[in-house]
Amino acid sequence: MTFKYLARVFTVAVAVASCTPPATSPSAAPTGVTASPSSLEALVVAARIDDTRRWYTIPDPAPVVVTFIRDPAATRPIVRFRSGGGEVPLTPTGTGLQIQWAASLDLRGSKPGTDVIDVIERVAGHEVIVVSKELVISEPEYVVWTLDFEGDASSDEAMNNTASIADAQRIPMTVMWNPRVWATTQVSAARAAAMLAWTKARVAKGDELSLHLHMWTDFVRAAGLVPRTVPSWAGRGDGYDVPMTAYPESDQRTLLEYSLRLMSDHELARPTTFRAGGQFANDATLRTLAALGFVADASAVPAGASGRLPYPWTLAADAQPYRPSATDANTTGDLRLLEAPTIGGNTYALNVQTIQPIIRADLSYLAPAGEAATSPRALTIVSHPGTINAAERAAITALFDNLATLRYDLDKGPLRFVTLAQLAQAWR
Repeated sequence: MTFKYLARVFTVAVAVASCTPPATSPSAAPTGVTASPSSLEALVVAARIDDTRRWYTIPDPAPVVVTFIRDPAATRPIVRFRSGGGEVPLTPTGTGLQIQWAASLDLRGSKPGTDVIDVIERVAGHEVIVVSKELVISEPEYVVWTLDFEGDASSDEAMNNTASIADAQRIPMTVMWNPRVWATTQVSAARAAAMLAWTKARVAKGDELSLHLHMWTDFVRAAGLVPRTVPSWAGRGDGYDVPMTAYPESDQRTLLEYSLRLMSDHELARPTTFRAGGQFANDATLRTLAALGFVADASAVPAGASGRLPYPWTLAADAQPYRPSATDANTTGDLRLLEAPTIGGNTYALNVQTIQPIIRADLSYLAPAGEAATSPRALTIVSHPGTINAAERAAITALFDNLATLRYDLDKGPLRFVTLAQLAQAWR
């Protein structure tokens, strides 16, 4: 890196790799300079800002690392937002052979949009901008990809397709395990073992273990309850399509506790997030989840119906996460549980053509490419590791490819892919 003084404005131009935005060289120092250029040039220490990231999200700290050509201690360098607000002194990092000083900018209270940070030295009684950097400050946006095991058999091919998407796209999964496979004769022991091994391997890679329940009659009976076959959204007769809300609160707790015991018996960690089968949950479900220590639920959907049953939800199409009321699942309240509505779509049986409306809708809920988000946003998407064939795999890949234009880890925008538990921790 070549350091070069520009005597006219007492700043340093910085050559930056072509793949990153160039540092900004301001046209004037922040305060008037009356000393001669030569006298200042003798005191200013040339520098470059090492971090090439452009996007930052509120309220995360923004680290700044500056490399100087010699020790800048005498000039007491600081970092300051040009738009106003706080400033932070740079301090030596004490690592490596290079002369590096660092600071961490507090973005809490920052306004979303483009801003400039200036590295400023105090020279001969004046403040001199040494080097600058343009950045974009945004509220965070999140995508949660949830994978529902339905309690029936999932093939190796479908699970491998699921894992391949996650690995290729570098997206964490929230794997929603269904313990019914251990309470039925319809899933062989060998198949249940293969599904369990796949799930444990994914959790070992960093994916989240979650819980998903359908009211299969054999599962309900195994939990010690009398199973129901009505009401149902499809008229199947095996309980799969009976809402969890058809059972009283005490039964819902029994089913959840039985599920947790089964998972523990098979050496699975206790999950902290949940989705009810068919998206049917109510205030009793959420109260029970909160009492059992769950931190998030993803049962909610926008108002509508599933088959012949209306959803118990009255939410808008773009509903955002909220802390629900203990007496009304659709309104905010004081439950220690995050409700994360599944507004990002269900990819079941879709292909590259039929998923296009979901892609358009999901993009419409987020800030346009290149623009800062003015408020936090979240999308929860549902797929099934037992159904992802080649066509659905291509559809999901198309969806994630479109969202890639906003990804924070690629420094293209404020969008992070997170697990449901991570969303519960991050959501303000």
